[in-house]
Amino acid sequence: MNPSLLHKVIRYCFALFTLEIGLFLLIFPWTESWLLSEVQDISPLIQELWGNPFVRSGLSGLGAVNVYLSVHEFLHTLRGR
Repeated sequence: MNPSLLHKVIRYCFALFTLEIGLFLLIFPWTESWLLSEVQDISPLIQELWGNPFVRSGLSGLGAVNVYLSVHEFLHTLRGR
């Protein structure tokens, strides 16, 4: 396999993976499943933070950054630079 083609495939896979993680972090903290998770039962502090809108917004912001990076990586690879 051509090394430059392999490099492009790896970069596209990375962009796709980053997009998936970003969309998950952007959407999932605002679903009903988020509040039904068993993670919050670990300790009272985690339970308090789990439903906090600031924590959920922070995770969604991290997801937005991941989506931005994936689009940037995809376009950067598409241009061939």
